[in-house]
Amino acid sequence: MKTRVILLWLLLSIPSHAQQPEPASINALEQKLAQAERQLAQLNDAVHALRAELALIKGGRANTPQPVPAALAPQTASAENAQREFAERLLAPGIGASEREATLQAKPEIFIQSRYAALPIRNANGEFNPNFSMERIETRWSGKVAARIGAGLEIQYHPALDGSSEEMVNDAFVEYYLNDHATVRVGQFIKPFGFDIQQSSAERESPERGIFAGYFFPGQRDKGVMLSGDLNFTSLKNVQYFAGVFNGNRFFADSNRQANYVLRVRKRFDRPQLAVGVSAQRGKQILPPGVRGNNDENLIGMDVQYMRGRFGLRGEWMAGNTPSTLLGIQPEFADAFRPGAKSAAGALFATWRLTNRDHVYARYDQFNRDPVKGYNVRAFNFGYLRYLGEMTRIGIDYQFKNRPSFNDDALNGRLHINWSIEF
Repeated sequence: MKTRVILLWLLLSIPSHAQQPEPASINALEQKLAQAERQLAQLNDAVHALRAELALIKGGRANTPQPVPAALAPQTASAENAQREFAERLLAPGIGASEREATLQAKPEIFIQSRYAALPIRNANGEFNPNFSMERIETRWSGKVAARIGAGLEIQYHPALDGSSEEMVNDAFVEYYLNDHATVRVGQFIKPFGFDIQQSSAERESPERGIFAGYFFPGQRDKGVMLSGDLNFTSLKNVQYFAGVFNGNRFFADSNRQANYVLRVRKRFDRPQLAVGVSAQRGKQILPPGVRGNNDENLIGMDVQYMRGRFGLRGEWMAGNTPSTLLGIQPEFADAFRPGAKSAAGALFATWRLTNRDHVYARYDQFNRDPVKGYNVRAFNFGYLRYLGEMTRIGIDYQFKNRPSFNDDALNGRLHINWSIEF
C-alpha cells in the first residue's frame, strides 16, 4: 500500500508542462507526420496492388477476401495527404523559416524546370524567348551544421546558359539560433517581403511570379542580416516576424552607401485556414547621372492566403516608390523613372483541386506605372497542373496580357508548358 501511495505521489508531482511539446517543434513534427503518412499510403497501395495481382494469377479472384474498409483505407489516407499537401502549398506554413529543422547533408536538393513557350503577345519584340528553354537548374544544400548553427547555399546554372554567369549564386548564408524562437541570418538570401517573393518556384503554380516581383524585387535576393522567429512563447500564437537590414543592391546594382530596412509580420489561423501578412521597406536607391530629387525606395505591402476544402485563394498588394534601375551587373536605369514617382501592383490567385493530382487555377496580375514605359500592365492567366508523383509535375498555362513587361519577366508570351522535377 505504501508503495502505491509513493508511486501515485511521484506521478502527480511531475510538472504538467513537461508533457507538452515545444511550440517551435510542432510544425516540424506535423511535416514529419505528413511525410510518414504519405509513405504509409504508398505502401498500402502497393500491398493491395500485389494482392490483386496475386489473386488474378491464382485464378481465385472471387475467393480473395476484399473487405471494404481495408480497400478504402489507402484511398482515404491518400485523399487526406493530398488535402494536407494542398494546404501546405497554398498557405505555405514554413515560408521564410530557418534551416533548424533539417541537417545539412552531402547530397543536395536538385530542381530542374524545362519550358516550351509560344505565341508572343503584341510588341513583345526581344523580350520573349520562344520554343524550348531550361528556365531553372538549381542545386541547394541547407540545414544545421551544429547545435546552434545552420547554413544554406544555392547555385543556379541556367543564367550561365544565357551568358549571365554573374547571377549563379542565389543563396549563401549562415544562421545562428539564439533560442527556439529567434534566428539571426547573415549573407545573401531572399528578402522577407510578401508571399510571392518568398515562395519557391518548385511550389508556385503559375510559371513565374507576379509582375511586381520582377520590378520591385528582381532576383528576390539581397545581402544583409536578418532576425526572424515566432512569438509562440507569448499569447500571440502562430505569429512570425522578420526584421532585416540589407544593402538594397538587388544582387549588385545599387552602389550607394545607405542600407534598406525591411520588416514583415505574418499571422496564421487554423480556423478558418487563413494567413495574413504585412510587409514594409524603408530605404534609398541610386538616381541616374545628373538627376537630383527624391531617391526614396519605400514600399508597403499586404498579402493573404485562404483555403476551404478544395478551393484556395491568395491575394497580394504593394505600392511605393518606382524603382530606378533594372536587374544588371552595372546600373541600368529605367527610361520612365522620375524622382518621387510612385508605382502600385497587385495579384489575385484562385485554385481548385479537381483530384488528388489534378488542379486548375486562374490569376489576375496588374502593375501600374511600370518604370520602363510608364504604362499600366495587366495580365490574366489560367492553367492546369498535373502532379505525376511526389517529385515531378507538368503545367499548361495560357495568358492574356495587354502589353509586355520588361524586367525579370519572361512571360511575354501566351502559351507556356512547364515540366519540373525536384529531388
